[in-house]
Amino acid sequence: MNRSIRAVLRAGFTGLGLALLFLFPHMAWAHASLVDSNPAANEVLNEPPTSVEMTFSEQLQPAFLSVQVRGTDGSRVDTGDAALSPGDAAVVTASLKSSIPDGVYTITWRVLSADGHPIQGVIPFQIGTAGEMPSGTGAAAPSPLARPDLVAVRWLLYAGLSLLFGLLCFRLYVWRSHNESDNPWLKAGVARLQALIWTGFAITAAAVLVSLPLQVSWDAGVPVARAFSPALIGEALQFTTAGKVWFVQVMILLLLSVLLLYVFDYSQPERKRLLWSHAAVILILGVMLAKAFTGHAAAAPIPALTITADFVHLVAASFWIGAIAAMILYLPSATRQLPAAESGRIRNETMRRFAGWGMTAAAALLATGIYTALMYLPSLDALVTTGYGYTLLGKTALLIVMLAFAAYQFRLVRRPAGHEQNGAAGRWELSVGILVLLLAALLTHLSPTVEAETGAEGGPFRQTAAAGSYTVELAVDPARVGSNSFQVWFRDKGGEPVAGIQQVTLTLTPEAGGGQSQEIVIPGQAAQPFKASELLAASGTWTVRVHALTGSLDSIDADFELPVAGP
Repeated sequence: MNRSIRAVLRAGFTGLGLALLFLFPHMAWAHASLVDSNPAANEVLNEPPTSVEMTFSEQLQPAFLSVQVRGTDGSRVDTGDAALSPGDAAVVTASLKSSIPDGVYTITWRVLSADGHPIQGVIPFQIGTAGEMPSGTGAAAPSPLARPDLVAVRWLLYAGLSLLFGLLCFRLYVWRSHNESDNPWLKAGVARLQALIWTGFAITAAAVLVSLPLQVSWDAGVPVARAFSPALIGEALQFTTAGKVWFVQVMILLLLSVLLLYVFDYSQPERKRLLWSHAAVILILGVMLAKAFTGHAAAAPIPALTITADFVHLVAASFWIGAIAAMILYLPSATRQLPAAESGRIRNETMRRFAGWGMTAAAALLATGIYTALMYLPSLDALVTTGYGYTLLGKTALLIVMLAFAAYQFRLVRRPAGHEQNGAAGRWELSVGILVLLLAALLTHLSPTVEAETGAEGGPFRQTAAAGSYTVELAVDPARVGSNSFQVWFRDKGGEPVAGIQQVTLTLTPEAGGGQSQEIVIPGQAAQPFKASELLAASGTWTVRVHALTGSLDSIDADFELPVAGP
């Protein structure tokens, strides 16, 4: 295949990826969000409830579950038995003490979503009509999304795996000169190869070992020093996906450490060392596969597909970046004792052998990257309205830069003097690859939806506001772009429905883009709630002004800030 055909194919892959990313419809999931609660946020109850219940958008993990219900004096009125519902892991229940007095209460909750990210929030409610209701909607609020220590550890894990996996695969499938002990001109590079592979193993093992206490600190909401508690570590190992994955990775790394000893035992026959090398590659793939069971993929509607895509994406990136590292850090040492012409010939041959593998890895990266982008991003707006979108664009841009460097490298090695110039381009390609790994680590701690960035609930909205001597309650379902149902209740200071309302007007104004207001007029009726349907055309925050006219010509006015999620 000549250079022009390769260039066309590479450009085609890149163009196809970008076209699919921007033109195809999207499906999405993200960190869990609160979609309903009983009592509802800001609800006024006539009688004290016996329990509280919260429903989330996805199944939760049972570890580090916390629900506390407190009065205005700070005393707890829950019984401390918060748990997932036996029939539905997306529902959390907690019993309350008997004979709770009238007053204002708050439900403070913290749960662990299926993708391993903790979320928390506060739901205020009131029993009776005395006291002043605190503000709040009960919306799910994610914990800090990009803790530097967790991002750094994930970056180290990716870097270690790239060095370990890439070097072993380069030696087995690209280099094709396995028996270094029988090739005197290769002996100079043997020590460097072993040192690099063991360095990759050490970085990977250190990142895995440190990841569990840091993850426990994040999941449980405690300082890192407390995260080493045997009780918390035990809870994570038993009840969280991250804990179980960590255990599997540690066991695999213990086996891998033994295999690597045999891989570099040159007293063994070459056939056996090759067998150990292939087994080591399989174990490293096991570490990567285990990692794919955590993060966004774990919360997917079809986990098998997204976990597979995440796994293939990591394998392709690790091979590509690791093989580049091998050609920069190992290949010069291995050929240093040869004449310059012979050394250049061997390097160029190796680069040409790598070209096929590299194009396969690039295609796998693009295909799995497109697939996960289509699945994670809720809309095109998310690319420029969320931290996840900006980071994804940055990662995509860097991958395109890597492809450009790879094309330049391949073009050079096709020339007789190409070996004299390809070192600098390779180093730049490796540097960009390291930045790609950093952005990949950051993506695992960012939510791809607008809700996590803006505080939007991403589910039914319900809130009560004071309007002079009246209260107004507004409910909007599903509070997303598209058709929505609106319900409005009006109550007097005694909590009774206001009778004789002649007309209700809802004025909807989008905050962003200078959009025009939409008006809904609901005629008077005998029974509440007042109901209407309306199409909301844009995501973001909308101001909803509720205006009602009573039979005695009194006006009731209240304003609400309605967060509207993407489609």
